[in-house]
Amino acid sequence: MKQIPKHLMIVGESFEQTYKPVLEFDGWKVAMLRYFNAVERNNFYRVERHWNTNEIFILTDGEANLIVCDGEDNPKEIYVFPMKQNVAYDIQKSVWHHVVMSKDAHIILIERSETGLDTTDYFVLPLERISSLKTQFTI
Repeated sequence: MKQIPKHLMIVGESFEQTYKPVLEFDGWKVAMLRYFNAVERNNFYRVERHWNTNEIFILTDGEANLIVCDGEDNPKEIYVFPMKQNVAYDIQKSVWHHVVMSKDAHIILIERSETGLDTTDYFVLPLERISSLKTQFTI
């Protein structure tokens, strides 16, 4: 097959079992998320928020639960729901969230390019809260 010049199209792909940015343009990045330790249901213990960007989640394969929390300084009301395949979920800027995934799951993420450790806060949940939330997981 004839290769398309990069000034016409760039292809981003990853089949690694982790979070992996694959495209960056005009201040945005697209990443692939596949099952690894941080998204294993039994390893769930914290939520995160990005104070510089919304984050789009699109489940394209497998199963995943999205955890979304209301609360400014710390997560208060916590919602757990199963994601539907091929639906875009837009987590708003500064909203606490996390995702747990089945081993065969694949999620496409879209967020600002500068999103990283410097623009992300983490909140470790109390053990009793974690146990209660895990009972709501459908994975």
